[in-house]
Amino acid sequence: MIRILIETVAAYGVAVGFGILFNIKGKSLRVAGVGGSIGWFVYKITSIYMGFAPGAAFFAAGVSFSVYCEICARVYMIPATILSACALIVLVPGFGVYRSIYEFILEHYVTAGNVMTETLASAGALALSLVLVTSIFKNFHLAKFLKRFNITLKKKNI
Repeated sequence: MIRILIETVAAYGVAVGFGILFNIKGKSLRVAGVGGSIGWFVYKITSIYMGFAPGAAFFAAGVSFSVYCEICARVYMIPATILSACALIVLVPGFGVYRSIYEFILEHYVTAGNVMTETLASAGALALSLVLVTSIFKNFHLAKFLKRFNITLKKKNI
């Protein structure tokens, strides 16, 4: 469990690093880092402790950080795509692509095909989770929801 926590902190650093590359500043950078940490933590928990297949674990992680990014985008009045891009970078299955090309070069075509299929399924699950959550939140208006309960949001400068 301690290893997962260390990896989660490292995922925060990776997301913040890409946020710096995308020229994100202030509180938005920290919010994006937390999104990457949430995605990685959910991925590791679902794949190791719950025994999900890699595609299902990536889907669960994608849904978790997408919901977080969409909520934070509405609360902090920043674009959700900026937060999602930084959080998504942590989960990109780059090693699967590398391994499939490596197996292809070694002329292990069946193994290369299996690894590439698994990698494409994982990437597709990530994309599907982003599209699903974004389309749900596109039709959800936070201000109208909060108005029902007499809650107001103060606009903050970030």
